[in-house]
Amino acid sequence: MTIKNIFMSAMCSACIILSNQCLAKTDLKNLPSYETWLEHASYLEKFWLHKDARGVPEGNFPTWRCNDGRLRNQSLCPYERDIGQMQHITGIDFVRMNTRQTFAYGALFNITGNKEALRLHMAGVKFLLEKIKDKEGGYHVLLEKGEPLGWPKDAPFTDYRLARTSQDLSYVLMALSMNAYLTHDKKIIDELREAQKYIYDTYYDKEKGIIRWCFSDTYFDKKEQVELVAMLDQLNAYLLLSWRLMPDTYKAEWGEIIRKTIKDMNKNFYSKKLNRFYGCTHDKSCFDTENGRHMDNGHRVKTFWMEYLAALGLNDKKLAKFAKKGMIQTLNGALTKNKNDWYGDDLQRGADWWVYAELDQSALTLALSNDYDMPDTLNKWVNDFTDKEYGEIKNFGLKTWFWRNGFHSTEHALIGTILSNAIRAKQCKNDKCRNDNKTTLHFAPVDLKDTSFTPYYYSGDITDVKRDGQTVSITFTNVDLPKAVK
Repeated sequence: MTIKNIFMSAMCSACIILSNQCLAKTDLKNLPSYETWLEHASYLEKFWLHKDARGVPEGNFPTWRCNDGRLRNQSLCPYERDIGQMQHITGIDFVRMNTRQTFAYGALFNITGNKEALRLHMAGVKFLLEKIKDKEGGYHVLLEKGEPLGWPKDAPFTDYRLARTSQDLSYVLMALSMNAYLTHDKKIIDELREAQKYIYDTYYDKEKGIIRWCFSDTYFDKKEQVELVAMLDQLNAYLLLSWRLMPDTYKAEWGEIIRKTIKDMNKNFYSKKLNRFYGCTHDKSCFDTENGRHMDNGHRVKTFWMEYLAALGLNDKKLAKFAKKGMIQTLNGALTKNKNDWYGDDLQRGADWWVYAELDQSALTLALSNDYDMPDTLNKWVNDFTDKEYGEIKNFGLKTWFWRNGFHSTEHALIGTILSNAIRAKQCKNDKCRNDNKTTLHFAPVDLKDTSFTPYYYSGDITDVKRDGQTVSITFTNVDLPKAVK
């Protein structure tokens, strides 16, 4: 071991013993300015406010569009030679993409205050409740021309109720949780409670401590699958964001649902030896750490991140320590040598758009508490990856298909906006600097007197409220990690 390595090892040991004296400190040059984030959001809006994005009727958002924003219309786009087997299903709309787009409009309104984005968000929620909700229970997951897919239950693709996956149902609630966050609408909050009960009553296997995947085989999904995301995406899609919005009499019970989901998830999918989660457990391939299903850095860091946010809400210090350790180890392993890019997996393949976003968001969360130095990955995203001609994020293949829509890019912009300002403000030495790094977010409360809003998952002090018709602009200071839910 070299003298340098001995010194660094000693410093690391000292930091563990005196952790409060060895805090990370992010280089502020790695944080895009507030103005840059707003400009970035406007480029995202360019793609999602395109006339072909709105659907017929509005709210029936299409799964398939070309990268220039135009509808695909079951054809190849001008620049394409082939999109493989996907070509055969471009007439089917996947509800999880519709609801991600509904989420995206809400996130864009939250950042920019653009009322057209809010109007489309509301249109998406209306379509969801009127067309996507299944009167027999749960929600439809596949549509054709705005109606539930009518193919028989033994077809390769079917909306048959027992073929719907628990993950797809959770993603429907992503749209409703964003709406509840923006509006505090009690009807939407009640809808979330009802839907959560349906999913857990239907899919939760008490004996095994898992949420079942589905109950009937289709082209993509088999009933024997045991999937991490069946549980993880309950947290990610709605449980955490809507937690603080639950009635006071129900918050503790909602918190216990979160706690039990995490406990079961860790019991069934976590490897202490590897300090990571297996993406599935139903066959041998699941345990292949290099090529196994969902063994990428995105699922790994997201699981720890969701558990960390949950631990803070639960005031569970042991879980918070466990999750933070996992986040840091994942981030360190994913960061490239030049510290301005992320690897997607242990084989050091490039990160997909959503993996990159999850790594950034996790790193920002830890940088907020000086537990991690935010690397220079955000500037590449807003400068190099942003498509300034057609909008959205480029460099990652198709912008819309049955596993990509506006969720990851807009959530990344929302968290990037909030936490870049917050981290800068924490390094300020005077009031002017802190004032310059306030964050203003926009909401649409059903009760205009209601100002009990938070900056997304995080906490903050409200210093200014401005009303404009049915919307309010709320300015936050002292933005910090989530507080315990009481």
